[in-house]
Amino acid sequence: MSLESENANELFSQLATDLRRKLAQHAQLMTAAEGTSLIDHTVLPDHLVILNSGTVRVSVPCTRRTVSMTTGQVGKVFGMRAAISGELPEIDVTCLEPCNITVVPRDAFLDLLRNHPEIYFAVAKVLSADLQIADNILRSNSRRVSPSLRFKVPKSI
Repeated sequence: MSLESENANELFSQLATDLRRKLAQHAQLMTAAEGTSLIDHTVLPDHLVILNSGTVRVSVPCTRRTVSMTTGQVGKVFGMRAAISGELPEIDVTCLEPCNITVVPRDAFLDLLRNHPEIYFAVAKVLSADLQIADNILRSNSRRVSPSLRFKVPKSI
């Protein structure tokens, strides 16, 4: 992984150069074919996935239906919350076209995190960006919900 590609993703760009290099030693560049599932909400990922190029669908399976959005955000990191928490992810990430990705083994990431707690600031920024994506998905899909299903706020007395 080159220093240029390291700087292009939302995690590595927040890290000091020495920490980027340590993490990059474990990173592997790959091409994922159209239709490839990068993150599956039923499987604990054993790696972080960084989107270098291409377009993916991020889906949130819900009780009645799945809500999704499409993104080609270069440098987006997927699977971090699941990697840190050890819980299943809430999302599915699927390639809509061939995608160039970087995978970082979960164990290598967690080892670096344990030994360098200053990384938590970068993690917080990535997870905050994930919350923004979730908010965007919810807002864009709430407009599609039937008016009878929307929560109504009573008027003040």
